[in-house]
Amino acid sequence: MKKLSRKLLSLILIFILVFTFVHTFFIKSKADASSATPLDASYTQYVKSGINAFPESYQKKLAYLKYLHPNWEFNAYYTGISWDQVTSSLAENKCGKNTIYKSDVLDPQILCKCGSMGDVGYYCASGKIVNYYLDPRNFLGEATVFQFMDLSDGSGITRDAVARTVSGTYLSGYVDDIMAAANDVRINPLHIVATIFQEMGKKSEIPKAITGTVPGYENCYNFYNYGATDGAGAVERGLAKARELGWTTPRKALAGGAQILANEYIYKGQTTKYFYKFDVVGNEIVTESSGQRNYSKDRFFSHQYMTNLRDPSSQAGSLYDTYVANGIIDTGITFTIPVYNNMPSTPIEFPTSLPSSSLCEVKCMKDAGVSLRKSPGGGSYGTLIKGTPMVRLGTSGSWTQVKIIRATSFTSGAGWNGEELIGYMSSEYVGDYKADVPDYRGVVDMGAGGITPGATQGKAEFKTDDNNNQMFMTPATKVEDVKKQYADAEFKKADGTVITDSSEYLGTGSTVTVGEKTYTVIKYGDLNGDGNVSPIDYVQIKNHITGASILKDTNKLKAANVNKDSDISPLDYVQVKNYITKGNDITL
Repeated sequence: MKKLSRKLLSLILIFILVFTFVHTFFIKSKADASSATPLDASYTQYVKSGINAFPESYQKKLAYLKYLHPNWEFNAYYTGISWDQVTSSLAENKCGKNTIYKSDVLDPQILCKCGSMGDVGYYCASGKIVNYYLDPRNFLGEATVFQFMDLSDGSGITRDAVARTVSGTYLSGYVDDIMAAANDVRINPLHIVATIFQEMGKKSEIPKAITGTVPGYENCYNFYNYGATDGAGAVERGLAKARELGWTTPRKALAGGAQILANEYIYKGQTTKYFYKFDVVGNEIVTESSGQRNYSKDRFFSHQYMTNLRDPSSQAGSLYDTYVANGIIDTGITFTIPVYNNMPSTPIEFPTSLPSSSLCEVKCMKDAGVSLRKSPGGGSYGTLIKGTPMVRLGTSGSWTQVKIIRATSFTSGAGWNGEELIGYMSSEYVGDYKADVPDYRGVVDMGAGGITPGATQGKAEFKTDDNNNQMFMTPATKVEDVKKQYADAEFKKADGTVITDSSEYLGTGSTVTVGEKTYTVIKYGDLNGDGNVSPIDYVQIKNHITGASILKDTNKLKAANVNKDSDISPLDYVQVKNYITKGNDITL
């Protein structure tokens, strides 16, 4: 009996242990899975131009850039994605999706607790550092902002500019091939150069992938590392892809790679280095004039060019250097910068294991890193990334002594271990923690900014002019508003396309047929006929008033006369601008 009781007791204990394990593992797994913010079924995206188009937390830094470079233009790309969704493990924070090079002086907070490695030396990045790089407001510096440069525009980039950029490197003999490849697909040739340098390095010796002599892959070339997935044997995998694509000469490889950059990324809306890394666009190039576009969630978060988290800011530095070296830094460059819904009120901070008091940070133009030295002017421990927090211990002459926490080893189940490290940095690279920029918002041209394209401001109203077969309406008027009075009406766009969507905004030049009578729509403030009243429209009015570009189309002239007097005047321009920037109404 006693023996049986012991067996029974043992069985009970085993059952309890198994049940506890199963319950803990599966319930915890379920809780972890459910903690990921669910994605919306779709996202509505649009673009607005001008600094005023951005949330306030962007504007000060952008105004400072505009002060430094008055010809630069900034577009706000409203992704329609909430911050908690883009940072979710279902979107951009999936484990293994982003990697970062583990230098000797990297904080443990930057590395994921999984400890997994992708390509050699590149480890899974922590959610904290991913969120830092996701937040565009952390990269609105004079150099780092180039990760938002529109790569689809190569105007003004000459052969000489490309030649100077590649001088002394393995690309120096391929200038004409690069220019031809860029012209064929209509992209910035410096984008091609920056991409190759990022993938292959910038040096004089020829990288293995473009020698054409790798055993088993003779006469195969891959300048872009296309298909060279992370891990050992990456070069061979890339050359296998090159052979598959017929890249049997350098010219074919350069042209083929440029075609992929254009077709697979730029033409699908990923027009910046940031968008190459973070797939938050809806698979086409959205412009301000195109208004709102709605995209299913399955178009997002999976189509990224690289896993290296720092790649966009690194290439931004290269592009900035190139524009400076070629004397084109002050030309009209356009930057398209993403905006997320419900973003934190202040930018995400750089992760650190240090206490929050007495911090300073690495200050430099670019994200390339600054040496932390063992003694003033001595050997280097490694490089610290721009923005890395440090503790300032003291300054002597041109050197500052600082303390950081660096990752040392990885312990399974516990994550990365760290230790204090004291070193020296040139004082010119030691800045105040979270240093601010001067406020030039009252000095520079902030742009119109304005309301969301297609927003329904004011009352939807319309009236007919039977003598001239015209239908006048306010900006908020849609097809469904006209149908309330004319249920059997038929609607067409100016190009003759039939309008079937009752929620569509009618634009100037479209037609409404009621019985045997057809009316031409005149929407006050809408000159380009897209149904929205945007900066494009008031610029046309302004150009007409100044004589820069006279409006000749009768429909446009009537749409521009929003105050309904005898002529188009500055009063009309101001009224349309105030509608966009202040929400003032336009009535019949």
